[in-house]
Amino acid sequence: MIFRIYLSSPFFNDFQRWPLWLPVFLGLGICLYFSLTFEPPLWIASGGMFVFGVTLVFVRLQLLRLLCLSIGMITLGFSVALFRTYLLHTQMLHYPLPPLILEGCVNQVELKPTQQGTFYQRLILTNLKAETAEKLPKKIRLSLRGKRERLWPGQIIRLKAKLNPILESSLPRGFDFRRQAYFNGIGAAGFALSSPELVGYEPNWRMHLEKRREEITTYFLTHLPTPSGAIAAALVTGDKSAIPEDVREHFINSGLAHILAISGLHLTIIAGVVFMIIRRSIALIPPLCLAYNSKKMAAMGTIFMTLFYLILSGFGIPAQRAFIMITVVMGAILMDRTALSMRTVALAASIILIIMPESLLGPSFQLSFAAVVSLVAGYEAWKNPMAHWIMGGGVFRKGLVYAGGLVFTSMLATLATLPFTIYFFHRFSLHAIEANLVAIPLTSLILMPSALLTCLLTPIGLGESPLWVFEKSLGLLIQIATIVSSWPGANVGMTHPPGLSFGLGIVGGLWLCLWQQSWRRWGFVPLAVGLLTAFSVNTPHLLIDGQGKLAGFYKEKTLYLSSTRKGKFTAKIWQQFLAAKDIKSMSCEKGVCKTLFRNIPLIISYQKENQPCVKGAVLIRFDPSQKVCPEAALTLDWYDLWREGSHVIWLDPQGFHLETVRTLQGDRPWSRKSIPRKLRPMNREKVQ
Repeated sequence: MIFRIYLSSPFFNDFQRWPLWLPVFLGLGICLYFSLTFEPPLWIASGGMFVFGVTLVFVRLQLLRLLCLSIGMITLGFSVALFRTYLLHTQMLHYPLPPLILEGCVNQVELKPTQQGTFYQRLILTNLKAETAEKLPKKIRLSLRGKRERLWPGQIIRLKAKLNPILESSLPRGFDFRRQAYFNGIGAAGFALSSPELVGYEPNWRMHLEKRREEITTYFLTHLPTPSGAIAAALVTGDKSAIPEDVREHFINSGLAHILAISGLHLTIIAGVVFMIIRRSIALIPPLCLAYNSKKMAAMGTIFMTLFYLILSGFGIPAQRAFIMITVVMGAILMDRTALSMRTVALAASIILIIMPESLLGPSFQLSFAAVVSLVAGYEAWKNPMAHWIMGGGVFRKGLVYAGGLVFTSMLATLATLPFTIYFFHRFSLHAIEANLVAIPLTSLILMPSALLTCLLTPIGLGESPLWVFEKSLGLLIQIATIVSSWPGANVGMTHPPGLSFGLGIVGGLWLCLWQQSWRRWGFVPLAVGLLTAFSVNTPHLLIDGQGKLAGFYKEKTLYLSSTRKGKFTAKIWQQFLAAKDIKSMSCEKGVCKTLFRNIPLIISYQKENQPCVKGAVLIRFDPSQKVCPEAALTLDWYDLWREGSHVIWLDPQGFHLETVRTLQGDRPWSRKSIPRKLRPMNREKVQ
């Protein structure tokens, strides 16, 4: 039966496309690792590598080799994720520390905007020293509020600080901040309680780089009007801190937020411009053109120039992935292969997943590769009929194909990334296609080339003309975002879709894009099922914050909270997750909030004494009181939140259904450990 399928026409004719599925199986193994609720032993990774090696060396029969290689890629994905976690071994803080005098080396500095329109510094510190019984993480994130002296990488500072554990997810199925911090090597977060004292320097090339980046950012902010200067800094150095909040919202609501984050789009444009300039310049010098392969020289120059842009932009993770992708494409040119094909995309995805397996879980990787895969698949289907149609045609026909190509690619990329946008950000723009249709050509043909020329020509005093073009194109881009964001339907919220729906959409999309024969149409089946199940969302009724600050319930598109002053960050995440149109405060008096929800009394108490107790109620107590309320249908106190993290509850006629962060996450290296106060090192010393 298997061999009959193998010899069937679509399978046999598409046999050369099977290797494109290898990174998919690699990603499946990575997903399998991260879906576990426990940390598997390291020998499993060694066994996985052994299975993969045996498959490559000993299996020779084509069909069997294909099957074994698929299984081998799953084990390889599982193994690289496990090895990556083991090798990082990030020391994580699990409970707050008392204020301490801290000394460390500044590794990175970010400027973050405040609601008052000012900025504060957020530092990454390494090589930490402190007089404490605690074993400090190797790297921490520290916020410096207020007017402080500007710090630079390489400086060694001493200050008084308060360190806390990295926040857990605000929802059981929400974004895992601790996992992200673990793979970034950051073990704790905190804030400064005093001004930093400079005690020395550590030779660091990043210090000189950051100063150059700061000079470029300052140049754009001072030579261009607001907010054009802020957008210019974001596009060139990756510094988005000066962008006004209203402008940022305009870009998000119009579907143009991806332009503000340096990623594949920007590096691809720079690569294309540099490749064209180098190749055309070589063509103007006949001896050089005859002696060397201009295409390969342009490819080498493009790699170095995109590396320079990567360094200048601050080594953002999305930019790193884009650089790997461009390097693979240029490497294909150097080896006389097709530059941009589905195989180069598959190779780039495999390299990135092996180097940084955790990137698979982030929106940046999924959005960028969804767009690239759909565009390459569309180009493969588009190129032959269009080539025949253009042949013998004039300028009008070529112009029509170019215009049609812009519309086609804009629609394709927007539709391909739409499920990921909804899943991760819980909102989308109905006018993203129209906005990108105008903004992408503007960015590709005018804005980024003028930015490149400004950076290259300004040091020699010739940057005035490209800067003027850059300014006008930035103004036009901001105008496009502002106009489109004002249209009805520019910001449509949607409840977080089920994981099954999202997974079916991915399978259907890959089936459509990776195959070329007639059976690719079967991809519409999982796509349709995924679309239908996307709206069958079982929205939770009650939400409780794991930090013991906030609780609320969701009713008729409105989120009712126990406090609108506490936990604002958590409230914003809940609102996006539920696509709530409004947030209102519950009726509270003397630290106790009471309401009747679905015919069940709901009581949320911040009091330490005189705890209310009502028969059949859902009682949520944000204090460590041991007082028991046997009449309550469900009681959750501070200890439950401390042990299990954030809760979501469904109220059913049959009873209650609970989900917690700890239940779904389990015990992983990045999970917060509930260590009793008396067992913490600082308290053990006191006991002794």
